[in-house]
Amino acid sequence: MKEERLQEVPAEENKPVSTAKKRFFSASTLAKIGMFAALAAVLQLIRIPMPVLFPPWLELNFADIPALIGTFALGPVSGSIIVVIKICIKLILQGTASAFTGDLSDLICGLTLVVPAGLIYKYNRTFRGALIALLVGTLCSTGVSVLSNRFIIVPAYAKAFGGIDAIAGMVTSLFPSVTSENFYAYYLPLSVVPFNLLRCIIASAVTLLLYKRISRLLNKF
Repeated sequence: MKEERLQEVPAEENKPVSTAKKRFFSASTLAKIGMFAALAAVLQLIRIPMPVLFPPWLELNFADIPALIGTFALGPVSGSIIVVIKICIKLILQGTASAFTGDLSDLICGLTLVVPAGLIYKYNRTFRGALIALLVGTLCSTGVSVLSNRFIIVPAYAKAFGGIDAIAGMVTSLFPSVTSENFYAYYLPLSVVPFNLLRCIIASAVTLLLYKRISRLLNKF
């Protein structure tokens, strides 16, 4: 028995490459990218602080949900465009409060979630394929977030906002024993890893619940 598919393979995938390329830049595809990007940008602006669990700059939002659904529907290239556009819209509407370090982190984490997930699902469009795609995307995004925070995001943030001592002082309520010397030993495994796992798991779960219904609507246009 064949495994149930989340979405029927679009007809253009069976057409010559030149036709598929033309259809990628069709008004319908661009409109769908714009729709998902706009929705993701709106959700990006709605941020939920969790001061009991995480430092104040780690705020949960649900912008990854339309980015993932758009990726499954349109492919990893479109998903990447959605992530970039929603960051740009957020910067235009709200600016940056982190000297762009938070926005860079959102960009890196978003791309490392949708690109692996989109590539896997593109070639295995089944429910099992979707599960594997979302699992790999979650692990990639979380792993890269640890590396980017250790070597790019936190050092840049510290340089802009008073050094690592100032940042360590902002998390003493969560980690009373934290110092500038052991900051990463606390922050990476106890904040970055669980926060990004939570972010990706929520987005993945909602994507699995909604994608099939949304894909049926998208196929009508």
